Amino acid sequence: MGVGLAVLWTLLLALAGSALVAAIEPHRLGHGNEPGPAAELRTLPWRRSRRPDRWLHGAAPVVALIALAWAVLILPFGRELIGADLGIGLFYFLVVVDILLLAVALGGWGADTADAVECCYRVIAQLVAYVVPLGLAVIGPAMMARSLSTVDIVEAQARAGLWYVVAQPLGFALFVAAGLMQSYRAPFLEPFAQRLQQAMLASYAPPLRALWRVALSGLLFVVAAMGATLFLGGYAGPWLPGWAWMLLKTLAMIVLMLGLGRCFALRSSAQMLALSWKLLIPLGLLNVLVVGALILLGVGQGAFR
Repeated sequence: MGVGLAVLWTLLLALAGSALVAAIEPHRLGHGNEPGPAAELRTLPWRRSRRPDRWLHGAAPVVALIALAWAVLILPFGRELIGADLGIGLFYFLVVVDILLLAVALGGWGADTADAVECCYRVIAQLVAYVVPLGLAVIGPAMMARSLSTVDIVEAQARAGLWYVVAQPLGFALFVAAGLMQSYRAPFLEPFAQRLQQAMLASYAPPLRALWRVALSGLLFVVAAMGATLFLGGYAGPWLPGWAWMLLKTLAMIVLMLGLGRCFALRSSAQMLALSWKLLIPLGLLNVLVVGALILLGVGQGAFR
């Protein structure tokens, strides 16, 4: 895909993915009175900050949108239907998605209000809580496929005739849990809790909130699409075109993540950190050992190019 076409494809897919999430994520898929980042932001009162850092505060939603577009760049909707098939695509994805999350922290810090700065601190704490479990979850598909390319990971599952969710159910469960933390969905939406009055988002004038809604809706889309790529075989499948399979699997991931999130009580930042270090990281290390053993036994190993 040429550079110009790749840019156009990336922008259109980012907007389409955000619109898809906004359409299928009704407000009740928050958690009780905690709608999270997907709330209807037009009804949120605007609380103008008295002393905002205009550069940091103004740049935050722009940085978030740029990071979203960068993340979409390596999502494969077909063998050739991808913005850029990078050899380090999986590592690249983990880095650029975190730039979007740091943009949320940037917006909270730049607003310079007590609640917004607290949102900033809690965003960083949440990042610390999920980043290691997420890395341990996604390393399993990379090990089995022997590649960090998202296209190679899809093709490896097709050659083996096995979705990695079957071979790595523990890794898939870890990805879902860490993905909910990464996308600020229930039960891990502490930075957008009502007690903080959604201070970071409320510090922006209504027109700029539209940018945040695109970025935060798109965040769930890219996390779900990466889950479909790593564990559900991505665009590979019979009868339907590749892009249709990828879309259906991404939709299934979105619905699964939102539904499971509502089954658990909301977690505070401290509880997320405890959950990560006491449970998710040990399970992630166990998952790596199990995947290594499966590879030695030849499970999930198709003919490699």
